[in-house]
Amino acid sequence: MTALISWAACIVLLPVMYALNVNEAKFKKNIVVGVTFPLAGRADPEVLGLLKGFKRAQLIVCLSLAVLAALFTALCWPGINFCLLFLWIDLLIVAEFACTARWNGKLKAVKRVRGWTVPTVRTASVTVAAEPAKRGSVWWFVAAALVAAVPAAFDRELWFLYLLDGAMALACWAGNKYLYRNRAETVDENEAVTAALTRVRRRAWDRVWLLCAWMMAAIDVGIWLSTKYFSDSQVLVWLTMGLGLGICAVAVAIEFRVRHVQEKLTAASGQGFYVDEDDKWLWGQLYYDPNDSRTIINARTGVNSTVNLARPGGKAFMILSLVLLLALPVMGLFVDAMCGAPEPLRIEDGVLLAESWGKDYALPMEDIADAEVLDALPKGMTRVLGTGADAILKGAFTTPWGRATLCLDPREGPWLKVTMADGTLYLLGGGASDTEAVCEELVR
Repeated sequence: MTALISWAACIVLLPVMYALNVNEAKFKKNIVVGVTFPLAGRADPEVLGLLKGFKRAQLIVCLSLAVLAALFTALCWPGINFCLLFLWIDLLIVAEFACTARWNGKLKAVKRVRGWTVPTVRTASVTVAAEPAKRGSVWWFVAAALVAAVPAAFDRELWFLYLLDGAMALACWAGNKYLYRNRAETVDENEAVTAALTRVRRRAWDRVWLLCAWMMAAIDVGIWLSTKYFSDSQVLVWLTMGLGLGICAVAVAIEFRVRHVQEKLTAASGQGFYVDEDDKWLWGQLYYDPNDSRTIINARTGVNSTVNLARPGGKAFMILSLVLLLALPVMGLFVDAMCGAPEPLRIEDGVLLAESWGKDYALPMEDIADAEVLDALPKGMTRVLGTGADAILKGAFTTPWGRATLCLDPREGPWLKVTMADGTLYLLGGGASDTEAVCEELVR
């Protein structure tokens, strides 16, 4: 089940990515698949033919990745599920980049043959100032941070998580303020269009960051309510999934709305002079300009930002991204190990040991007040903080007896309920553990 949910969460992104990439085949700000064309180029038969080919290629890539995901899911076995999943994510990123780069090169070749390239020196002379849009108030972000942090006053065990999310909500305000580059969205010499494009993008940027801040607040309130008032562990799962899907849907809707407005406002652009920065965008996707002092810049279309690879910060960001990309399958192996079944319970030197990858629980026998063998796990356990997988439940959970620490294989019992002298509760064992023999030794 864990494998199916993990794969489903990734595969559901394929149609979204397909829609976003196919949208790149529509002219926005005179740009299509990372290539700038004059108005006449939009009706060129060869250009239109290449755009149809690009859409077909995107469909083939997405369908191929969906088939590969199904194959990986069918072939995977315990211990390599997340390794295959993260490898698939690598293949997704590389395939999408390569597909766009290939058609970007084909379109640039047509542009060169037609003589549609505008000298960069002309674009540098355009300095149209856009009317500044009213930025989002910091108090909306402060409110989100306070809502995210409020549960810390009631749930003392997870107080650090709530305060961390509150701090992240405030960090969203910093990201909104400092990661946006106040550069006019200049397309041609029409100052009214420039001002309108800039306002639309700034408003959308504000909304995306505010959405992220309130996402932190909603998740924290959801965790607190589900762990305090609901005994069904599925409530938190469905709540988290619902919030995630809803937030993603709103963010994607904002992105498509901005792209639509950009397309509409520049429908008649590209006559006479127009801004052409294609030489600064490698394969239409990576920005490189040694003459630009900025490290963070706006993406050409949509809402997003990117980095200038010609700057030291941009180079460092790209190196880190490549390292993480290459390390993903290895990280998957670590996640698979964390989701593996715990070791059998054992007693050594008067200490009860429950061990799992990355976490050991050592309970001195003299501190154990009571031990009981369970043939069935209680219903209504909810994970608060820890690992929940098919082969292991580990960390802090709510149970009918109160808050407990778990380290057990839920697939097969029996299990051991241990109550410490200070009232701390543990549920341990399962699977290959000789739980009954351990319990007999504890109660001697």
